[in-house]
Amino acid sequence: MTDQTIPYPAVAIAYTELRHIKSCVVGQDYQVRIRLPENYATTKELYPVLYLLDGDHAFAMATDIVQYLIYDEHIPDMIIASPAYGSKILFKDGGTNMRSRDFPPFPTHYTEMKPRGAAYLQFMEQELIPFVESNYRTLANDRTLWGYSFGAYFGLFALFQKPCLFQRYIMVDGIDERHFDMEAEYAAHHTDLPVKLFLSGCPHEDGPKMSRFFDTLDKRCYSNLRVEYVELNDIGHFAVGAEGLTKGLVSVFRK
Repeated sequence: MTDQTIPYPAVAIAYTELRHIKSCVVGQDYQVRIRLPENYATTKELYPVLYLLDGDHAFAMATDIVQYLIYDEHIPDMIIASPAYGSKILFKDGGTNMRSRDFPPFPTHYTEMKPRGAAYLQFMEQELIPFVESNYRTLANDRTLWGYSFGAYFGLFALFQKPCLFQRYIMVDGIDERHFDMEAEYAAHHTDLPVKLFLSGCPHEDGPKMSRFFDTLDKRCYSNLRVEYVELNDIGHFAVGAEGLTKGLVSVFRK
């Protein structure tokens, strides 16, 4: 029988660091969870960066997915930079997690908080990315953004507001009709969209809308856009995050 009174140590994740950054733009203290390549300390190599939203939920999962894909040479070794709040519990439920405020670029029926998606994009561009690139050996023009659910709401917003901020986008089961309006506005002024984009969704959630969005982009024939849509498993919304990340990384780094 296990003695529950013994203070056993927590399980640590190898090759990781916990940093902190204060955002003047959002007015928020963030954790930045960092995964480094195993040989980072012994080389002078520069690495691509995966900017992983929802660090409180997704960081540990992503470190293992990335490592397995590296083993089989699906992707290059990379740094993960994952902003987090230090809590999985949402603010409305008594926690400090503010994803419902930070990610949506427009009001939703899931939260009464004023959405701050535009400010969060400014935080990433002006504060988070410069912090990462000044502290770690990065390939400045090889940034990937992963967003799931509300994170995908944010990612699709970022795609049409600052398309060159990230070169690869992995969007999983999160889209709204207003994203179609954003795309139409972008198409009215641009013929080029120089990114590798992976769209995916659960068939009983946002999958059909993601598929329709893929068709919209495909018909635009944007220059320099490589886009793929993959339907994920049909278990449900909370069962597609890891699958979407795995398939998305393989897709956007496929040569």
